[in-house]
Amino acid sequence: MSQIIQTSALSQPASTDLSAYLAASQAQLRCVLTKRHPAHREPLGALLVNGGELSPADLRHALTAQQSRPNTRISDLLISQGTISEDVLYRALSAKFGVPYVRLGEFDIDPGALPLLPQNIVRAYRVLPLMLYQGRVIVAMRDPTNSEALGAISASTRVPVEAVFATGNDIEVAIATHYPPFDDADLQAEAIRLGQPKGDSPEQRAAERQAQEQPIVRLVSNMLHDAIKLRASDIHIRPREHNAQVLYRIDGSLVRIREFDRSLLPAVTARIKVIAEMDLAEHRLPQDGAIHLNVAEGSVDLRISVMPAIYGENIVIRVLDRSVGLRRLADVGFTPADQQRFRSLMNRNQGLVLVTGPTGSGKTTTLYAALQELNTGEYHILTVEDPIEYRLDGIVQTQVRPVIDYSFSNALRNILRHDPHVVLIGEIRDAETARIAMESALTGHLVMSTLHTNSATQTITRLLQMGIEPYLVTSTLAGVLAQRLVRRNCEHCKRPEAIDTDIRQSLEVSPVEKFFRGTGCAECNGTGYRGRIAVYELLEMSPALRLAISASAGDDELQAIGIRGGMVPLTQQALRLARTGQISLLEVFRARLE
Repeated sequence: MSQIIQTSALSQPASTDLSAYLAASQAQLRCVLTKRHPAHREPLGALLVNGGELSPADLRHALTAQQSRPNTRISDLLISQGTISEDVLYRALSAKFGVPYVRLGEFDIDPGALPLLPQNIVRAYRVLPLMLYQGRVIVAMRDPTNSEALGAISASTRVPVEAVFATGNDIEVAIATHYPPFDDADLQAEAIRLGQPKGDSPEQRAAERQAQEQPIVRLVSNMLHDAIKLRASDIHIRPREHNAQVLYRIDGSLVRIREFDRSLLPAVTARIKVIAEMDLAEHRLPQDGAIHLNVAEGSVDLRISVMPAIYGENIVIRVLDRSVGLRRLADVGFTPADQQRFRSLMNRNQGLVLVTGPTGSGKTTTLYAALQELNTGEYHILTVEDPIEYRLDGIVQTQVRPVIDYSFSNALRNILRHDPHVVLIGEIRDAETARIAMESALTGHLVMSTLHTNSATQTITRLLQMGIEPYLVTSTLAGVLAQRLVRRNCEHCKRPEAIDTDIRQSLEVSPVEKFFRGTGCAECNGTGYRGRIAVYELLEMSPALRLAISASAGDDELQAIGIRGGMVPLTQQALRLARTGQISLLEVFRARLE
């Protein structure tokens, strides 16, 4: 939609009606299509201001932020800052271009229009046929100016096409509602039929040929798009003796989605290898690859890992969706006081800030949120990662490659010659990297990194056990954030939670205190959970802590000093969320620190 976003505001005294182009039913849409509203020449920002949806100060703030991020659309900035909603944005775009905007959640889609577009076109271009009107098929799109998509749709329907605006999320929900899921029985049957070897063709040649057939292409494409729609962080394809299972990791838990016939597994594997540019002929060794997808919400990167197993090749796909994985600090789950404390750590001109926790605890997400706040153009920011999870415009990112001896420590020695203000190290894995990180912090750099420890105070002990001198720790360490991710209760099916007495006693919770837990519904795919939130403890270095470290104090003493200095233990932070109904007490028990 880059060609339809304007980046400057014009003075416009008259107010603008941003609802004149809005339709929530077929009758309303016919009325709007008949009237043919003219397009507005004002920039998008001016329309939002004149429509009363945006203050001039908020627009000036967004335009100033865009100067340091010229490749970022003004609309994305306004939405990421929480200044406007997606609904407001699309009403303004509709007014600007004189193109109707349809709220699909309320719209009565004509069932007779759905067969006009084949499912592969619908899913490839994220478009939805709504109805027939005066010999034209009306389709909903996120960007009605996309000429490539319109051309493909016209060629497929062989009738004139007219596009209207709809939000990306509404389109995804409508596609999932009105079109069959990826494991449609007919699709699998057709894929199996096409995959039958003919004559004396080798089995591998048959699998490779089948991987190019339309059913398999659709099967894999739908699998990937459905995972993105369900906010999955990983896709697992597991070979079994008689079938293959597809599982998605959603909100930290593996959920079995579907099964398909094991005879399709070689073709599915081959198709994934083809689009990930991997070696089709290699089946004995593990392989890694990557896929880049453009979906309605933006760009999504997929990291592919294929490993041989007893019944075939096992596949795990990591889904790196910027719209889900990249967050602001305000979205992490900090209390207002702790958010301010963490921001003060980020605003230091030197020092080491560590985010700790086990694998999958959201450490990288928190650090990326911090980097996005620092990425104003004022600072030169460099990162050393393995691998680079998200590409951040305006930040220099480098990936370590152990195969050619380009390790974290080697990369750090080089990037310090590039005059950085802020350095992010993906992970401190050894004493050499830890020492270089601390020496970098001593010489006037803000260094951020992750470490695998359970609690904030154990991080200090871990650094000392790695051989780091106490004077380096006390001189450079600015603060430690230890965190876990817990699952949020689904607000649609949240009910009072039945809790074992042992759990209440372990957490020292009153027998009469009430807590809540999701029971499972359509909104949360039957899991009872919807999204995750961080629970944490934030330890800031203080004179008392420095003295205790120099005196070789143990974890318990460091913990007591930290609490006296304002640190709230992780378990208590989790209990705070449970008492507000955001998470269950069982989640607190699961994430607690002993």
